[in-house]
This record gives sequence, structure tokens and C-alpha cells, in this order.
Amino acid sequence: MASSSVLPVTQRTLKTAKIKITTKCNRRCDFCIFAEGGQGENMPLDTFNQVLDRLEQIPFRQLHINGGEPTVHRDFGQLSSLARDHFPDQIMVLGSNAITLARNERLLEATLAHYDQVLIGCDEEHDNYDEVHAIVPVLREAGKTVVINSVLEAIAPDRLQELAELCGEHGAIHVTNHVHHIDVGQPANALGGLCDRNVDQHLMIEVDGDCYRCFNAMAKNDSEFTVWDDDFATKVFAPRRKHYDFCLKCHEYKDSGLQVVPAPAVPARRTASV
Repeated sequence: MASSSVLPVTQRTLKTAKIKITTKCNRRCDFCIFAEGGQGENMPLDTFNQVLDRLEQIPFRQLHINGGEPTVHRDFGQLSSLARDHFPDQIMVLGSNAITLARNERLLEATLAHYDQVLIGCDEEHDNYDEVHAIVPVLREAGKTVVINSVLEAIAPDRLQELAELCGEHGAIHVTNHVHHIDVGQPANALGGLCDRNVDQHLMIEVDGDCYRCFNAMAKNDSEFTVWDDDFATKVFAPRRKHYDFCLKCHEYKDSGLQVVPAPAVPARRTASV
């Protein structure tokens, strides 16, 4: 008697889909290339809704809303609700400096209602120590995962200790990193192979729909495709063969040894046995 079976297929899944909803920010950090102060641009609500529709074509685990400072977007509450309605089962992550969250109850309520995690940049550039101290206990009491990130080139040791104690008291997470958006004197990476983060498949979508498969790549000539492309879903998982401009100076670069990021697994052929 003949029977058929299908070999298991491993499907690639985005770790994070990140939407940059605004380039506006209430801070002007010297090391930041992702914001334009008060002169920035908001992603229109209709455009955001269309981006969510496009993201329904691909599998991903986390939806990360970022900027700029996303909470200064005039429609922050509404777009956060739209995102949660589109993706009720995905982890919702907000990247913020927490300044408006500590000062605006409406924005805080929207965050508590729709987000699972809040990532907060905190150091001398952000100048938000008071706001972080005020908001972390509130977020943690609501059961939100909180990660505070400090740039080592922009924070004093006593402030680092202060944040570590705050996180220890309330069960938040404190991480540090070096400035990776600009050259701060570190030696150039060898770039023997592509970064292993490309294999993890992070996708960042800019305000205008340009797409990057790395959170640090923001130069226009680095954009690989747009969210509006007819074959957008295919391009997200297409093999990658070259470095981004930032790879040479990126502190987070880790050589995968791969010369080409592999394509997704092809469905196995059905086989018959007697």
C-alpha cells in the first residue's frame, strides 16, 4: 500500500519588524542619526495602516514602534491601537526616552494598554534621569518588561550605578553599549563575512517606506527595497550579499563567516513509499 509523507520544512521568521513612525524628537543627541529634533516628519496614520497591512504578509515575532521619539507623534495612541488590533499575538515593543510618558498621562495610558515591552535610552545625551526614575516603577507595576540602555561614552559611573540600582529594585533590565552610529575611534571591522544579525532577520521600515535588514543602517543608498514593492515579502527573506555602510564601524558587528545570507528553506518534495 502506497503512503506519502512530507519532510519537515524550516521557515524563516523575522525576529523583529521595526517601524520608524517619526523622525521628530524632544531631544537632540549628538550620536543619534535617527531623529531630526522638532523639524522631523511624522508617518501619516493612513500610511502606517498600510504598512501594517504589508507586514501581514510575513511571519515575525515582535513589532517594534520607534522613531525619533514615537510618543511625540500626534497620533501615537491611535496608531498603537491599530498595531495591536492588527497583531494581537505579537509582542509589542516601544522604543522611547520616557520623557513624555512621565509627563503625559494620556500617552502613558496608551503605552500601558498596547505595549508589552518598553526600551528606554538613558544617559547624559537624553538627560532624562528624573523621568526614568518616575516611569520605571509604573511600567513594572503594570507588568511591562523594561530595558534601560545607556551609551557608555555619554554617562558617568555614578549614573550607571544609579540606573543599575533602580533596575535592581524594580526588576527592570539595564544594558550598556558603545556609540555604534558614528566612528568614535574604534578600529575598522575586518568584514570577513556578513554580520550574523542579518541571519536573525531584523527589518526596519522608515517613515517613507524604505527598508533595511539592520537597525543601524540608515543611509539612503543602503536601502534595499521598500515596503511598497510588489515582491516585498520575498525581498525580506532574500539572500544578502553585501555589507551596509555602517558595518565597517559598527560596534555590534559580529562576523557570521557567511559570504551570502542563506535564502529560506525550500519546501521539501513529497515522497512516496510502498
